[in-house]
Amino acid sequence: MKQKIIIGNWKNYLGNKESISLANSLLDLVTTDKTRVMVSPNHLYLKEVNQILSTTDIEVISQNLTSAESKSDTGGITAVNLKEISINRSLVAHSETRIREKTPQSILLEIIPMGFPFVLCFEEIDQIPFDILNDNLEIILAYEPVWAIGTGKTASIDHINEIHSGVKSKLSKLGLNIPILYGGSVNPSNCKEILDSDNVDGVLVGGASTKYDQFQEIVNSI
Repeated sequence: MKQKIIIGNWKNYLGNKESISLANSLLDLVTTDKTRVMVSPNHLYLKEVNQILSTTDIEVISQNLTSAESKSDTGGITAVNLKEISINRSLVAHSETRIREKTPQSILLEIIPMGFPFVLCFEEIDQIPFDILNDNLEIILAYEPVWAIGTGKTASIDHINEIHSGVKSKLSKLGLNIPILYGGSVNPSNCKEILDSDNVDGVLVGGASTKYDQFQEIVNSI
């Protein structure tokens, strides 16, 4: 069975103490070869959370990056910065950052040549820059309908399958095998149906990932 990818995006739900507490709780999280687990804390806490989880199989990733290595990017987060603290993957173009950052394609054109892995979020298929994707990087795609982000509304499994199968078809024609996750109000009550779909390679979890018991239930649902 191919591994399902579970990403917990903590957004800004947790402060420093809460992030450290949750990271310590995750030391008890039991993972299997069926799952690959990642968590994405606030940038201020990346280094400390990463140090706590360094003895586990849980990968700590960034919530965003704004450029590859720009030195004039005030307030930005670069791939070079992240590598310096042993963070080797980032979400890119999450719906909550798309409105204030560079276009996803411009960011990817910077980080793909330097070999920095990423999770590219999209709402519409035409937001995926298929022409610059390749199998030389460990790329992950995440479909997140903006109306389902933090609203408690989840896309139907038929809709998820339609979008994911459409993307997989385009990738297949290009000879690419890139996993596609679903994100949008994923929680313990709906995760199993979503993860049971052959078209879904994992989930991007928001609020539920900040509660240990709920995140554990999602991870153990596979």
